[in-house]
Amino acid sequence: MTRRTGSDGAALLQLVMRAVGLAVVVLLLGSCGEAGSGDRPTTTPSRLQSALPSPTATLPSVTRSLEREETRSAPASSPTTSPAVQPSAAESSGAPSWLWWVLAATALAVAVAVPLLVRARRRRAWRADLASAEEEVAWFARGLIPELRQMASLAEVAGGWNVAASRVVAAEDRLTALETSAPDDAARTRTRALRDALRTARVHMQQLLESGSPDTISRDLDAVAAELEAVLGSANAPE
Repeated sequence: MTRRTGSDGAALLQLVMRAVGLAVVVLLLGSCGEAGSGDRPTTTPSRLQSALPSPTATLPSVTRSLEREETRSAPASSPTTSPAVQPSAAESSGAPSWLWWVLAATALAVAVAVPLLVRARRRRAWRADLASAEEEVAWFARGLIPELRQMASLAEVAGGWNVAASRVVAAEDRLTALETSAPDDAARTRTRALRDALRTARVHMQQLLESGSPDTISRDLDAVAAELEAVLGSANAPE
């Protein structure tokens, strides 16, 4: 049986981490751009002119008086006021509009990836439980039955089976629980096949111990093992 351990969950987690990293980089770039856009002091030509000597200082005093009269007679002009430009929502918040799209996309990716990761983890745990139950079926066919075949009498076989029967029943109950929680129809069908084969083998063991013959006990045990091997082979076939 092929096992998809955690490749899907790891790929989704890597995708989410890349999206979050991209959002962090964009935030840092936006902060650096705003920090570098401050006003810088500049030296205006008026300041340079004030530092130079005025050529009017050499004019006669009569010229100065005329200039004062003209200045007094000129009507006072009222300063014009321009309407203040209201900053947009993106400018007042200090972040461009496309940055919010990036953050929204990141949040959406996380919202989609988290349920997928949870589902992948549950599926991986279920497959691990199924593999453990299959090992119990394999132990019945390849471990227990060969040990029973080496016993000299039917009574010894019955004693060995009585000791191991509780383990077989526990594996059967475990497969029944896994069937109800199977993630898909194929997994449910496989689990049911293993459970039914294990139950049938257990019933055959009880029958051959009750009415079997010492002369045919080895052949009967081999038949039980063959039934289990058949379902194990079909369960381990590639999907």
